[in-house]
Amino acid sequence: MFSPKFMFVIFTLLISECVPRSIEEDDESFLTPPKYTKYDDLVTLFNKLEASYPELAKVYSIGKSVEGRRLLVIQISEGVKQIHPERPSFKYVANMHGDESVGRELVIYLAQYLLLNYGKDDRITKLVNSTDIHLMPSLNPDGFEASKEGDCESLKDYVGRSNARGVDLNRDFPDQFDKKKSNDDEYLFGGRQPETAALMRWVLSKQFTLSGNLHGGAVVASYPYDDSSTGKECCVESQTPDDKLFKYLAGVYASRHDLMKRGDACEPEKFTDGLTNGAFWYSVQGGMQDFNYLHSNCFEVTFELSCCKYPLAEQMPKFWTDNREPLLAFMEQTNIGIRGFVVDETGEAVKNAEILVDGINHPVRTTEHGAYWRLLLPGQYNITASAPGYSSPEVVTVTVSEAEHTTANLTVHRRPRSLAAGTGPNRGMSGVRNRFARHPIDGLSAVDFSHHNYVKMEKFLKNLASSYPDITKLTSIGKSVQNRELYVLEITREPGRHIPGKPEFKYVANMHGNEVVGREMLLLLAKYLCQQYTSGDHRVQTILNSTRVHLMPSMNPDGYELARVKDYSSIHGRANANKVDLNRNFPDQYGPTKYNKNPEPETLAVMNWTLSIPFVLSANLHGGSLVANYPYDGNQDMTNGEENLTPDNAVFVHIAQVYSNAHHKMHLGQPCKDTSDENFPEGITNGAKWYVLAGGMQDWNYLHSNDMEITLELGCYKFPPSEDLPTYWEDNREALLEFIEEVHRGVTGFVHSHIGHGLANATISVSGIRHPVRAARDGDYWRLLVPGSYNITASKEGYESVTEQVTVPVNGSVSLNFTLMPDDPQHWSSAYDFRVLDNIMNKHYHTPLEMYAELAELENRFPDIAEFRAGDSMKTATLHELKITDDAGSPEETKFHIALISNLYGSQPLGQEMLLNFARHICTAYQIGEPIHKRLLKNAVLHFIPNLDPLFGKVLNLYDHTEKCDLDVMEEEFGSSLYSYLTKKNLNSLSNYTREKAFVGLLESERYDLILDLGSGSEDVTIPNFSKEIYEKFAHKYQDNRTPSNKYPCKETMNVQHENLLDLIYERFNVPIVSVGLSCCKMPLEDDIAWTWRNNLRGIMKFIEQANTGVAGFVRNEQGGAMRGAVLAVAGSARQFRASRNLAHYRALLPPADYRVIVRCHGYRDQMLTWRVVEGVVKQKDVVLRRINAEEIPGGQFEDIPIPKDPDTVYITGLSLDRDSAPLPETELTVFPLDSKRPISSNTSDQYGRYVITLPVTYMGHEVLISAVNDGFITKSRHVKINSNDNVTPNVLLKLEKDDNILGMSRFVFVMVAGVVGVAVVVAGAWCFAHRQRAQLARRDYHFVQLPSDDKRPLCEDEAYDIVRKPYYDEEDLPPSETDSEEDIVLLRSEREWRPVNDE
Repeated sequence: MFSPKFMFVIFTLLISECVPRSIEEDDESFLTPPKYTKYDDLVTLFNKLEASYPELAKVYSIGKSVEGRRLLVIQISEGVKQIHPERPSFKYVANMHGDESVGRELVIYLAQYLLLNYGKDDRITKLVNSTDIHLMPSLNPDGFEASKEGDCESLKDYVGRSNARGVDLNRDFPDQFDKKKSNDDEYLFGGRQPETAALMRWVLSKQFTLSGNLHGGAVVASYPYDDSSTGKECCVESQTPDDKLFKYLAGVYASRHDLMKRGDACEPEKFTDGLTNGAFWYSVQGGMQDFNYLHSNCFEVTFELSCCKYPLAEQMPKFWTDNREPLLAFMEQTNIGIRGFVVDETGEAVKNAEILVDGINHPVRTTEHGAYWRLLLPGQYNITASAPGYSSPEVVTVTVSEAEHTTANLTVHRRPRSLAAGTGPNRGMSGVRNRFARHPIDGLSAVDFSHHNYVKMEKFLKNLASSYPDITKLTSIGKSVQNRELYVLEITREPGRHIPGKPEFKYVANMHGNEVVGREMLLLLAKYLCQQYTSGDHRVQTILNSTRVHLMPSMNPDGYELARVKDYSSIHGRANANKVDLNRNFPDQYGPTKYNKNPEPETLAVMNWTLSIPFVLSANLHGGSLVANYPYDGNQDMTNGEENLTPDNAVFVHIAQVYSNAHHKMHLGQPCKDTSDENFPEGITNGAKWYVLAGGMQDWNYLHSNDMEITLELGCYKFPPSEDLPTYWEDNREALLEFIEEVHRGVTGFVHSHIGHGLANATISVSGIRHPVRAARDGDYWRLLVPGSYNITASKEGYESVTEQVTVPVNGSVSLNFTLMPDDPQHWSSAYDFRVLDNIMNKHYHTPLEMYAELAELENRFPDIAEFRAGDSMKTATLHELKITDDAGSPEETKFHIALISNLYGSQPLGQEMLLNFARHICTAYQIGEPIHKRLLKNAVLHFIPNLDPLFGKVLNLYDHTEKCDLDVMEEEFGSSLYSYLTKKNLNSLSNYTREKAFVGLLESERYDLILDLGSGSEDVTIPNFSKEIYEKFAHKYQDNRTPSNKYPCKETMNVQHENLLDLIYERFNVPIVSVGLSCCKMPLEDDIAWTWRNNLRGIMKFIEQANTGVAGFVRNEQGGAMRGAVLAVAGSARQFRASRNLAHYRALLPPADYRVIVRCHGYRDQMLTWRVVEGVVKQKDVVLRRINAEEIPGGQFEDIPIPKDPDTVYITGLSLDRDSAPLPETELTVFPLDSKRPISSNTSDQYGRYVITLPVTYMGHEVLISAVNDGFITKSRHVKINSNDNVTPNVLLKLEKDDNILGMSRFVFVMVAGVVGVAVVVAGAWCFAHRQRAQLARRDYHFVQLPSDDKRPLCEDEAYDIVRKPYYDEEDLPPSETDSEEDIVLLRSEREWRPVNDE
């Protein structure tokens, strides 16, 4: 029927159609033609996709924009119309900045790609089958419509970037560090833009697992947090608990994006591996990715996809090629980690159960179907579930592999009673009380779970004391206002005395009389400890055998008697009988208040008790909330929400977490019903960050004793009914015990003398923690510390200090004993001060003249390093100084300059004695070859400037050799007058401010890198308010290495003017001053000067050693020229470093850290640098700047001109540019041989300044002269050596200067000629003026009168007229006529008409 040949043709055609289909690549037909999808087209496209793929695609809107456009989302998943509880949800959100359009179009491409290739590509099919995918092309459709294609930067006023109301949507979300934040809807949604509110509701209602936020303007993957608690604009990482996971997720995308992983796509910014922490890059308050992580299960990463925000559409296929694989790979990460369901014992799903991972403080919650997904990296994890009203299951250990996710289903069990938020303890969701069964709990009877008024409490305590006399002792530490005893029950083996080596612990409750839970908990704890000890409970026996426990059930028994049962939140009974809040009645570090001016008897009793026993750890039990609150409770400004941390913050956070984590509910951080805005992550908070109070007990304990105390709020209900007490006991029992056991954490031991006696009140100091503790009466001490290595110093007046290094284990404590030898000043001097005995022997306060003489003597003794400057300039004529540096007299431009100043205030003379001592110390160390000091002087110039305040001379004249700790002078001190001079306020009309002007002159001329002000009157360090993150580290260098003194008590001082002075000098002169207090006494006894030196030498030395740490180098341009106007600015800081005036050398004195630095110079491109500063290293980093619009050849701005291949011709190629490197078209270029003026060849540059000149091949290897001529520019000639190896001599650059000729003359000639003409004009003018003066002198005896009207004639008649001078005639010569006056007469007449009057 059909011939074989015909069948073969048909078969071939079928094969030609079928074979390619079987091996074709993924369908990407949507890429052509490349264009951006506008809003209306997007609506049409999505509707078409939904109609074409009804089982895979579903289009919906989460809300509308300001201008009414729908916020469209396309959901893609197999069986999209059905619910798939087991599938995790993923989303991409793009275009939240409307002019960042690449991500928008990529999401549209991605939707089409997934649908077109489903069922064809196994990878796509698996992804769509296993994941619930939601793609939102534009969160800001209004902004997109207002943007302009081809614009790489935002339009004016950020039109397009922001929404239609001009709001940046990525700054509009709730922020975790917002001081006004709360958890109510009014805060979350109030005032938000409609786009923001819509997305928030979407995220909160849909439990997404993973998300990508697509942006433009850079090429980098940025992970949370975007904001930080520091308030800094950049350069400080703000890490989430899942930081490693976020870095991995960001790396999944960046590592598959060739341009992104390079990290330098959009210079000058550079990102290691294409990744950055958001806050480290730049801080964003109110960002979307932080909101996702903090308020939902969703882990979101921001991807910046293009340097140009809105590139031309023709580039989109290339962007798709670059991003397709990263987009897919990131989506696939939705299926890593663990997943499963949480159900109750009946198999019912438990909604909103928290999945807790040990060691990662970020729970995720289950969906309404009980499903959860927890992204985790490969490894082993301990997980459990927690749900209100359910008991948690046993911890499950799961292993997460790289290959696939791990399934872990969890079962929780309903509790017989629950604590429903807002209904009070032991109430169900209906508000009906679930009565607790009356059976014994922990050996405590039902009778014990009742409220105890004063009489019952007294009886209860006395019964315990009589029943357990071997382990208890009941005492009263004082009486209340109404004469009730303030009972304390001591429980320990061998009670009644302090046993050396046994730490002291206390619980204090019921400080507020109506907060009663703590009172009852301590009564129950007392009975529990006694019963368990005698019954052989090993844990309790261990506690009581090794710890002396003090329980004070009620500090305010009078207030309790006024309180009422079932009082949820009132203040009735809160205060004592004098109506004083006892937790506002203690002395406060920031000064007295009206509430603590007169201490109450209860307050005095507790203070005396605390100071009489060496307590180590304690807790103050309160009610009204559920949180562990740690110091400080107050801050300097008494501002709520501003945390104020102690030097021991790490310890306080740890012990607060110990209680919170052991408590059944506290760690959940759930707020009380009337305070829903309160949020306590992990159930702990810093007191001042919660709310500030002055006169609190926990702050007083920390500041005035060895005792570290926290405040425990045990429940929202202040005076709950007694039926709820069993629940409270079960919630708190374990926490109460674990907290007591923390008294054994850290370092403990004894301080003995060389003959074995305990040294009471010896100081135990920890390097890096400015809070010493004192040894007890027998020399025993306890220092709470978290695990780590520490340098610990034991010191006592009259003994030499000893420092030991110790490592605190993860569990328990370590023993460290000290033996101190009697003090030998000479031995100390030999060991630490190179035996400079003048520094410790026969000390006295030097007069100004004596001080100058001592410094001048150092120049005589150490001429190679010391130079005393007194009168070599106007500045040093007023303020003498000693300069010390290696190779004195040599150039100092490349060295750090550090000044040590003293007597900024005449009432603080101690500093100049330390200044003199340190000058001797450094000179002697250098002379004997001590390497640290020699290296220091090679890197730095030290300026010693004493006697700033002349008032000191008057102070010294009145000195009677007694201590003057509160010395106050009646006249204005130098620091104050300097502030007045700089601010021009309160100026003294009688002062010429000579010394102030000289000091300012030194600041301006020396350009100090750092100034150390040696003051006294405190042991505090004051730094400028600018760049605090830098100078706080410098301050710590001093504080962490000085030894605090016990000799003089410190007083709280606030010198606002001094702080303002430091800020003003920094701001105006770019010179940081760090002001240190050497002693709490302004002018201690002369015998104590040596002790002050010994306490401060190490601190001063470590501070000055900062000159061995930093970065230095030269700033040049590409030609090697010095960029003297260059400025280097540390990003996120006010600190700037200026290039020097001569060599353009910069010096950056910085503490160890990573820094981002911007280098700027007018006319040159900014350059972004990343510095890693390492301790003890001054890195040399030279900087090369490029001019703005600088050319780049070859292959730079323009393509090379094609050159034909002609073996008989050689070519010269290059560019013709102006001075600013802009192309010069139409430049005539002519080539001449060196020995002739006849041109060989010529050509003209094109519109890009490019040119090609052809020459005969005979000129190969020869040198020629090229001349460039262009109108308005000076002709430029250049010798060029023709390439001898190739027929092309490339990249010959000819830069032409503007022709500044004036009137045909060069500017120089014109200026010279103009100068000569100007001088001639001046000389001529002077000559004319002189002659005019002589003429006036000649006419001074004559009178000029107007000619009679009949005698006036035209001035320009043909007849000649002369001025005739007529002298005055005496009577004998000619009598005057009637018209004559006695003055001279000058008439203008012709000669022939002139005749004497008497002729008529």
